[in-house]
Amino acid sequence: MSDFEFFDLFPNIYQLHLPIPKNPLKYLNSYFIKGKNFNLIIDCGLNHNEVEKILFAAIEELNFSPSNTKLLLTHCHSDHSGLSVKLNEYGIIVLVEPTELKVINDPFIWEKESEALKSLGVPEDILEQAKETQVAYKFRPKGEIKFYYPLKDGERLDLGNFVFQAIHTPGHTRGHICLYDEDHKILFSGDHILKDITPNISQFYEHELALDSYLKSLDKIKDLDVKLVLPGHRTHFFDLKTRIKELKDHHQKRLKEVLDIVKNNPGLTPFEVASYMSWDINYSSWEDFPPTQKWFATEEAYAHLKYLVINGTIKEEKDKIKRFYYS
Repeated sequence: MSDFEFFDLFPNIYQLHLPIPKNPLKYLNSYFIKGKNFNLIIDCGLNHNEVEKILFAAIEELNFSPSNTKLLLTHCHSDHSGLSVKLNEYGIIVLVEPTELKVINDPFIWEKESEALKSLGVPEDILEQAKETQVAYKFRPKGEIKFYYPLKDGERLDLGNFVFQAIHTPGHTRGHICLYDEDHKILFSGDHILKDITPNISQFYEHELALDSYLKSLDKIKDLDVKLVLPGHRTHFFDLKTRIKELKDHHQKRLKEVLDIVKNNPGLTPFEVASYMSWDINYSSWEDFPPTQKWFATEEAYAHLKYLVINGTIKEEKDKIKRFYYS
């Protein structure tokens, strides 16, 4: 049995660190909640042998059997959903927003994303290298979630000692879900709000408005009465309103930075815009960035470019393959 440690953050709520190898995030916060009506696991880690050993050892330790346990996925990313299929096969029903379920069960989702990134100017060799080295791709769910409940905005989960409301907070992904317990003033924020890092806001599908959705989702929860925020990564925190303001300020600065780059360098692709942007990462130059980080940075640059286009601040032009931006 693998060694693991629970962190008691609140009565009947346990935090489990599930490792994310070769990634600056280091681990996922998976939460185990003991309920009177049923138990709940929030997010389940990568589809990785060591993560699986830790997760199932924790399930056994708390006696979370399939008959009394449900798994809730805050969103589709592999570090949160990787073991969802195995837990589903074990007999645990999955609570998941329908858009996220579609992504998890789509065997061609990575090919679709790679194809979309070509239009953003990402060279094919970088795409291939990123796919081969990306932890999220290597340790994604294998197979389909077959036994599930389609979780929607506003639905209540009555565990007996906790009553959670599902809050749809698109932005980080299209179907991201937060959970809020009004009586205990607890918010499980997934990757919607993190304390000491900013969530990646990536523009993937052309028709979505990731950044606009994200900023509106921040406003959607900013007035909740919250005393404890339990995020998907790093540390828990207490001051929700202050953190939301910091995140909104960050993206306003990002938008100004991207606008200045386009004004000074007309005709760039999102990949090229990303190369001019400032990133909080320990590499001296864009050329040194790992392919995976260039992938994420390009999608985030595109999210900010798309926001500026929709607001009429800059213009987008396309040829048969790529997108270019002008002030």
